[in-house]
Amino acid sequence: MQRRSSTVNKDHSENMSYNQESEPFDHLLPNSKSKKGSYSPLKITLITLFSISIIALLFSNFLFSPIKTEKMTSKLNEDRVLLPKNSKPIHYDLNLTPDLEKLTFSGQVEISLQILEESKELTLHSNELSINSVILVSDGKSDQINLSTLVFDKKDDTVKIPLTHPVSPSSKVSLKLSFSGELNDLMAGFYRSRYVNSEGQEKFMATTQFEPTDARRAFPCFDEPALKATFSITLNAKSGLTALSNMDVKEQKVDSQTGLVQFKFHDTPIMSTYLIAFIVGELEYIEGYTSGEFNGKPIRCRVYTPPGQKERGRFALEVATKALEFFAESFGIAYPLPKLDQVAIPDFEAGAMENWGLVTYRTVALLVDEATSGSRAKQQVAATVSHELAHQWFGNLVTMEWWSELWLNEGFATWVGNLAVDHIFPEWHSWTQFLVDDYSRALTLDSMRSSHPIQVPVRHSSEISQIFDIISYSKGASTIRMLSSFLGLKKFLDGIKIYLQRHKYKNASTNDLWAALSEASGRDVGKFMNLWTQTIGYPILTVTDSDDLKSINIVQNRFLSSGNATSDEDKSIWWVPLLLETSFNSTTPSDDVLSERSTSIQLPSDYSPSENSWYKLNSGTVSIARIKYSSNAIKQLSKGVVRGEINVNDRIGLISDSFSLAFSGHSKTSDFLTLLQSYKNENNLVSWQEISSRFDTLLGAWSEEPLNVVEKLRKVQIDLLMPLMQSMGWDPKPEEDSLELRLRSLAIRSLGLSGEPSVIKEAKARFNRFLVEGDVNSLQTDIRAPVFAIGVLYGGQAEYDVVKSYYLNSTLPMDQRLIALNALGSTRDPVLVQKTLDFVLSDQVRNQDIYNGLVLLSLHRESRKLLWNWYKSNYDTLAERYRASMSSLGILVKICAGEFTTHEMANEVEGFLKKKDSSKFERALDQTLEKIRGKADWVIRDRADVDQWLASQ
Repeated sequence: MQRRSSTVNKDHSENMSYNQESEPFDHLLPNSKSKKGSYSPLKITLITLFSISIIALLFSNFLFSPIKTEKMTSKLNEDRVLLPKNSKPIHYDLNLTPDLEKLTFSGQVEISLQILEESKELTLHSNELSINSVILVSDGKSDQINLSTLVFDKKDDTVKIPLTHPVSPSSKVSLKLSFSGELNDLMAGFYRSRYVNSEGQEKFMATTQFEPTDARRAFPCFDEPALKATFSITLNAKSGLTALSNMDVKEQKVDSQTGLVQFKFHDTPIMSTYLIAFIVGELEYIEGYTSGEFNGKPIRCRVYTPPGQKERGRFALEVATKALEFFAESFGIAYPLPKLDQVAIPDFEAGAMENWGLVTYRTVALLVDEATSGSRAKQQVAATVSHELAHQWFGNLVTMEWWSELWLNEGFATWVGNLAVDHIFPEWHSWTQFLVDDYSRALTLDSMRSSHPIQVPVRHSSEISQIFDIISYSKGASTIRMLSSFLGLKKFLDGIKIYLQRHKYKNASTNDLWAALSEASGRDVGKFMNLWTQTIGYPILTVTDSDDLKSINIVQNRFLSSGNATSDEDKSIWWVPLLLETSFNSTTPSDDVLSERSTSIQLPSDYSPSENSWYKLNSGTVSIARIKYSSNAIKQLSKGVVRGEINVNDRIGLISDSFSLAFSGHSKTSDFLTLLQSYKNENNLVSWQEISSRFDTLLGAWSEEPLNVVEKLRKVQIDLLMPLMQSMGWDPKPEEDSLELRLRSLAIRSLGLSGEPSVIKEAKARFNRFLVEGDVNSLQTDIRAPVFAIGVLYGGQAEYDVVKSYYLNSTLPMDQRLIALNALGSTRDPVLVQKTLDFVLSDQVRNQDIYNGLVLLSLHRESRKLLWNWYKSNYDTLAERYRASMSSLGILVKICAGEFTTHEMANEVEGFLKKKDSSKFERALDQTLEKIRGKADWVIRDRADVDQWLASQ
């Protein structure tokens, strides 16, 4: 699944989203699934305005308190709350009838069971369903169960069915249940989604979102990933509507009694309940086929949309046909279903969901308009589609045995999704983009005491939604990237083929993956990788030069963003590829590995200390670690940056490490500011994304300082970026690629927010020509987001109203509408701030999009407190609205409180939520409080250091 959080602006640097080290909402908006799904909108980090979550996303909060390393292995076998082991499902025969006018549904299901031990009762999952009848069929005999004897447990979402007589393992048993429920507005289970039909009328479709535990909202079932079964699904719908499910339609006929069209689908392969999906609504589609080169035959692919939008699915269709062949080749197994449908759902909490053969997406995560959508929107669609299609093998064909192993699904899909995008679109340099979208975000979150292991214990189903976050997705993917680099891509994929072939149509664990990779590589992979998946955090490598400058000494300790780890926190010894490179050999890094507390390694024999020589660890920024060099080594590396000798991945790594060391107190903030001066000639988009997001965090932390200090810091940012802006200009050149288009957007955004007069003047002029005068050529698509935001930020009621009207124009693509909603939050006028806060709670903003309207309000100290007061005043409303996904409240607390910078505000936030039931987003709250206090400590510690550096400039 694409995490939600994975969706609020993964690229804040381009679209005025959030800053990063202070916790980028991990793919928060039309976030990744990157929650559920690939990235998460509410994921899955703010991903770009156009991005999916991510929410997820960002995805983002955990119930458990930090788990000590030495106890991790035993905790993975936690006392899980599971269904009784006396029976398991073999086959479901499910018949459903949604009523799109009454917004209800009714259904019948017959579940064929294998009885594992003599039983007097059977227990299965059911949530917010009315069960109208239960019949036990045992060895051909039917017994009606008295409904008054059913025992419902709301905490565990179960129904216990006492039997009229015991059943034994030799019995042939099935349960027949009839039931009914509401097509809810919670974006969970079997729910309703609004759309506009071809006559412009608002209508509803019925759709599903079952991951992680909401199949039980649609039909009584055994709703655990290990309880796989086959499914026969029948949907009954009014004539003229489309009905879809995981498989193709086997038979379609009109029921003479009801007049409804009955769609009976082919039986599914054996699969988990969370991957079942069905949709009924007014839909249109476009169609294409894969080449069949690696699948053995062409696979039919379709993109379904609400009326009038199907042509916006062309790009996603093209990506899907290519990705399915790429994965079949990479995994050595053909796509196992006869078709692949992708559907744009207007109301969708996650970024996307990998339902087998019927993948569902937020509209913004699947559809782009070639004429109006920005280049980042297309890249986000490609990443999300690739992520979801990777799941068709890794997650669907082979499924994690329990949610503690979620990273097996999401971490791998994030990594291999990047691999596919890089294969299909090599010009996008996806692995460099990975460093800011995933690697850097993962290290930011995992440096907090409130982080959690990749393999995280999950005892109860209520805890599951909190693990769809950056650790499961991005740290999981970063760990796989480190391992695949060490083993070599071919050996790594050979191991993946063994794993998939050995466990197809079954469930598997992390140890099963390590065993397959060990077999393919000839190395004991589990020996050095278990620590990475079962332990919180990662190391800081402190590097010192020997006296003769011919060797270096390296010591590893746990890195924490809040400062030095205690002795109890610093017991882990990680396995870390050192990847040493030098100015004399920057293309072939060393194969040294650190697996002890400290070591000394010789610099290469061709290395000669001189004025222009340098060495660097973690070549390519692959290993999961922070590197702290001596002052002299940093000085030499800075010179290498100026001379253009250090590649872009390493330049990004240097900035990321330097900032993080300053934030944590391992070095001074002035060291980071000095290093930035080496980047004045930087022209790479991703490098600037890292610089911009880190500098935004610095400005945010210092935002409560005296205005003259803030203005001086803004002047530093302006001085860094103005040469780039002047060289690029406002209008694209014929030879520019998509990365250069986005780089211009980043420069405009950063300069406008920092108050550069020339940029503000030009942005306001283009804003008026585009939005007021209707000159569509005055504002190239990639710069609309920053120009809209600058127009509202430095404008008034008129500018605000015209942007709001742009958002309300339902004929525009959703990615364009969302940049307008995002821009409404850039105002500093208290009256307009309140209007935005009122607007996002209205029915004109979908529940999944509320974050877009809020995120920029937190960036200004003028609106930050108003936003927090709104959160407090509307907490009960929000809790009810998101009761099916309480982690959404965690995302909201990160947005509404996470940019405060004082201990006083941290205490206020903590005090308010102590009075609420925050158990289902406790991890997000802990992270928010830790972030606020970390910034407060940073400013107190380095206030004089920054003042002195600014004075010297």
